[in-house]
Amino acid sequence: MTINIQQQQQQQQQQQHQQTEKEEIWSTILSNVASSRMVPTKRVLVLGDPATGKSTLIHFLKNDPGPQVVQADNDDVPTSFGVNNNYVPLPVENLDDDTRSTLALGYNMIDVQDEENEAIARLGVYQLGLSASEYLPLLKFALSTDTLADSCVIILLDWTRPWSFLESLQRWIHVVEHRINEICKDGSAGETWSRGKAIVDELREKVEHYLQTYTEPVTTNPLNVTTSTSTGSVPSTPNTATSTNFPTAAASATAPLVTTTTSADQVTLPLSQGTLTNNLGIPIIVVCTKSDATNMLDQTMDYKDEHFDFIQQMLRCVCMKYGAALFYTSTLQPYTFHNLRQYILHRLLSTPTKPYPFNMKAQVIERDVVLVPSGWDSWGKLRVLREGFDCEAVNQGWDTDMDAVTDRQQPGAHGARGIYEEVISDPLAKDQ
Repeated sequence: MTINIQQQQQQQQQQQHQQTEKEEIWSTILSNVASSRMVPTKRVLVLGDPATGKSTLIHFLKNDPGPQVVQADNDDVPTSFGVNNNYVPLPVENLDDDTRSTLALGYNMIDVQDEENEAIARLGVYQLGLSASEYLPLLKFALSTDTLADSCVIILLDWTRPWSFLESLQRWIHVVEHRINEICKDGSAGETWSRGKAIVDELREKVEHYLQTYTEPVTTNPLNVTTSTSTGSVPSTPNTATSTNFPTAAASATAPLVTTTTSADQVTLPLSQGTLTNNLGIPIIVVCTKSDATNMLDQTMDYKDEHFDFIQQMLRCVCMKYGAALFYTSTLQPYTFHNLRQYILHRLLSTPTKPYPFNMKAQVIERDVVLVPSGWDSWGKLRVLREGFDCEAVNQGWDTDMDAVTDRQQPGAHGARGIYEEVISDPLAKDQ
């Protein structure tokens, strides 16, 4: 009788153990499913005139070309900092059909994957067809009160038409300002306070804090690549402290190759003169596409270094006002799109507790691969590039121009656009 009782107890214990194991298995499965569904979704609004390269940009957001391949001094074999050594640039006609959008508001969903092809984030990429007022109501589907905190704006300018840079930039900045003002009115009902304005004010503080705590990445130099000058300018080549294998997007989030600091270690510095005078509360990235066209401008239109430096100074001065980053890209140098892609992910995926580092230093010397992260620039660095640039006049002239744009008036000759177009004139203008 005693033996039977013991056998029953053992059977019960075995059944309980098996039941516990099943529950643990199901718990693990459910946990994995839940975590897989918690992939963050971020939004990217791409703005730019027709044929500025929006489809190409989206193609490279989908298909990361990898970092720059660097020639080692002691070897004829190129050393790659990326995993995609055999990448060949694709012509525009071979781009994905769904990216060649002519819709009033185009949309693409892009999965950002880690080394194991697991999605770590999703990007909802919106394209506005034109900057005309009839298109502006569509922006509510791209940027809203609920999604603004998880969004960034990319404004594309085309290097085949550099004389249009300021006019185009003013027009698209006005589009963004219009949408932010609409969000500020969300839920107001005639009151001075609104839910939308509270969110925008909070995001403005976030943008300001990002600029105030920006520190340039600290890297070593294993391959004798030119290091930073006093202005922080280096070739757009990543350097690693322990390895020449550059991680993918996910790996860089968990194993940064640069020195990072926690929020407790960050030093908050006052903003320099001319920085974030126009705070829209959203990360903005100005991208000058087709930068290989600088060679054509040099050869056929007699552009000199003075012209390219002046263009860069104007763009950087304006970008500083909005806390915007500046990137030059070219399909002949696909790594420029990789750098841009990494920066977009850095701005969208970084959190106070888990930074997604961007390990590239600013580069303002090589005219076709300029890279200026938000928070790096200053008027002093602008003047180092070439003396005689009047930062104050451009800063004030831009605000005057934007007032005119808001009032649907033509900016005057003495504003920032007038200063720019006096030097970089349209060769097809009738009065030339």
